This record gives sequence, C-alpha cells and structure tokens, in this order.
Amino acid sequence: MATKKKVGVKIPTQSEIMRKYGNIITEASEVVDLGLKLPSSFFALNYALGGGVPYGKILEIAGEESSGKSLLAYDFAHICQELGGHIIWVDAEQAYMNSWAELNGVDANNVTVVNDTRIEVVSDVIADLAIYWRSQLTNNEPILLVVDSIAALDCTDNVDAKMVDGKSEMGGRAKALYKYFRIRNELLYKLGVTQIYINQLRTKLNTGFGQDPSTTPGGAALKFWASIRLQFLAGKQITQKSKGKDRRIGKLVTIRIIKNKVAPPMPSIKQCPVYFNAKYHDVGFDRFFGLADIMIENDIIERNGASYSFNGKNLCRGEENFNNLIATDDKIRRKLLRAAEINTLGTVKKQLNELQDNYFPVDGEISYESYNNDDSDEDEEG
Repeated sequence: MATKKKVGVKIPTQSEIMRKYGNIITEASEVVDLGLKLPSSFFALNYALGGGVPYGKILEIAGEESSGKSLLAYDFAHICQELGGHIIWVDAEQAYMNSWAELNGVDANNVTVVNDTRIEVVSDVIADLAIYWRSQLTNNEPILLVVDSIAALDCTDNVDAKMVDGKSEMGGRAKALYKYFRIRNELLYKLGVTQIYINQLRTKLNTGFGQDPSTTPGGAALKFWASIRLQFLAGKQITQKSKGKDRRIGKLVTIRIIKNKVAPPMPSIKQCPVYFNAKYHDVGFDRFFGLADIMIENDIIERNGASYSFNGKNLCRGEENFNNLIATDDKIRRKLLRAAEINTLGTVKKQLNELQDNYFPVDGEISYESYNNDDSDEDEEG
C-alpha cells in the first residue's frame, strides 16, 4: 500500500499577491475618502443625512402622492448644477416638464432626459451617459442620476407584451431591477454618480399587529443597495387666504429616515412645510424649518422663553423671527451653520476648489457590462 505524501502549502509573497490581484485590492490605509457629498438646500435634511448624499451612493425617496418626492429631487438637481454638475433624469412616468423644473431652480439646458420604461434599455443608456458626462466633468463636479420612478419601470417582456395575450409574470420586474443594481452600482460608484430613485409607498395586506404596513414596489433590491432610504408621509394642507377664499399652497410632510449607512441615526423631520403653488409661495421645502431646534440641541444658541441668543448676544424673539434673521443675514447664517457643521452649497464649492486631482478619471480602461449581454437572471427579491 502506497504511503500518502503530505503536500506543503505554498505561501505567496506580497508581491505575487499584488501582481495577481493588484487591480482589486488596496491597503485600507491607502483608501482615499474624499468626503464629497451632494447637499440639498434644506438645512435640517442635510443635518439629518450627515451632510447630504455621498458621491456614488444611492438615495431612495419613497412616499405618498403629492408629498414632495420629486420636489426634493429637483432641489438636489438645482444644487448639483450650482456645483457645475449635470443631471441625468430618467422620466419613466413621462412627467418631466421644463416649466416645473425651472420653477425649482433647474436649468433645462443642463439636463439629459431619458424617456423609456424598460429597465434593460434604461440600464445601458445610463451607463453610456454616465461615462460620457464624467469624461466632460474633470474637476470632480457632481453627476446626479434621478429615476422617476421605480414604480413606472418594468422589464422588457412585460412592457412589450400584449395585454390580450398576457400571462402572469410574477417577479419579472424584481429580477430585472436586481440585475440592474448588480451590474450598474460598481460603475456608477467609480464614476462618482449620485443616484436618487423615487418610489411609491403602498400598503401591505394582512399586516400583523405592530408591523409597518408600508411597502414599495419593485422587490427588495433597492432596499439593499440604497445607502439612504427616506419615507415621505403627507399631512394636512397648507392654505392661504386670497380674495376671500382659502387657496391650497402646500402640505405638511413628515420625513422618516428608514435607513442611513453613511451617518449616525437621526430622528424624523416632522410636519415640515413644503409648497407647491408658486403664485403664493416659493416652490419647495422650507429651507430653514427646524434649524432653531438643531442649534439649541447642539448648544450653539440659547433660548430663554421666546428669546434666542448666540455667544451671549440676543438675536431675536420667536422662531419665525429667527428663521427670518438667518434667511436675510448671511453673516449670522454662515456662523451658525458652520458651528453646527451643517453641509451647504458654499462648503462643497470650497471643497471642490481645493481638490487638485481628478478623482474620477475616464480612460480607455473603463469597461462595463451591457445589460443584454448577461443572461443570468438570479432573483434576489427576498
């Protein structure tokens, strides 16, 4: 009977490992964290999110109808353009209008609109557009991808099928979306593309006692890939008297932070005013809502009764007057925001100006997987 010989394990050298895997491994100490985040103009939200949405990360905005989901996306788009960036807007709902975008401060000349509802087509269009615009924006300017909405997207088989010949295609959209995120997330992250996906908030049937009855369409892929998930809940209407009649000008909205992997957990922003009627009020979220409470919570200002003071000096009386003060006094506003470490448009502009290198270079080595060239259809809906 032959004796068994023990085979020794060959220990690779560090240089051998780097030659073999050098393009995918890095010493943690050498990883560069730029800290670049795309903020909104809504200061309390920036504070709650830890500064905004980091470059390359995903924000999901799910909510009820007319709760300000698209308005917040337009707000991020406006800030992106102010930083010299570009917008890729996937208009799956066929709802994009230049007139409405411009009311929200968006320059239509710097937006690329994609009109399609097929996930497979949208996936490849996004990849090509992201690579093109990153090749044009060489000073780390932001690129914002907005998909409006996940609920309006579907797989090609379902979109192109005739209803009269239709059959049950359970899970088709969830499979397609899972594949989209699996093959696109790495590319968009490397290109520093900030992503916002708008989604509907629906009610689950047969929800047990104490469970959250809300759900979102499209399977579980977006829940997994998203770094930040927001839930918008619409409250009562905001009205204003005009010519003897109550005019509806907005709503009170609660913003719940369901998930945040890039900042510490923060409480919900409750009953924030959001305005829809440009005839009576500037469209969008109240930029200064909740800012006084943040300043008090962080011991930046003091409130004695109705009086607000900063560094021992009296500022004003009443929260409304405080909001008016920081809206009109640039010097005070900058001091308070800096003290609270709230990220702003001006802060990011300064940050970008100080960067010497292009951290998202596009060269001949960039390659990506075309959606339709990969036949694997694993379902990660669960």
